[in-house]
Amino acid sequence: MGSIFVLAFLVILVPGIAMYLVTHALGLGLAPSTLLGLLTVIVCLALYPSVLVRLGWVRRRPRKKR
Repeated sequence: MGSIFVLAFLVILVPGIAMYLVTHALGLGLAPSTLLGLLTVIVCLALYPSVLVRLGWVRRRPRKKR
């Protein structure tokens, strides 16, 4: 169970913090860098379930037959 949280940390938070640090180091202001980092976290959060499925940690949802 702990490895899922480590993966979440690596997939969600690390790219957001890296985006903030890189854009701030390149001279972008504090607020725009923070917003770009937050946007990166939100995008990575949306992609996290597909990462779990691709790694085989979660089964795909069965499709409903109509």
